[in-house]
Amino acid sequence: MKCPYCGEEMIRGYLMSSRDITFAVDNPNRNFIRFKKSDDLELTKDSGGIPHCEAYRCNSCKKILIDYVN
Repeated sequence: MKCPYCGEEMIRGYLMSSRDITFAVDNPNRNFIRFKKSDDLELTKDSGGIPHCEAYRCNSCKKILIDYVN
């Protein structure tokens, strides 16, 4: 996959975490405990193992892209 920012070839890999990975529009430092909201976007796949999502990394411009359809 070509990087849409610089045109260099990107490396396919995975974002992994010991907990679910969620995209949220609110500030994560605002609260000690955060409850999931209806507009949150869950990025991890429930595979019964480590929470992960496929991603592409550009070594040139230091960007990571995630296609959250898959």
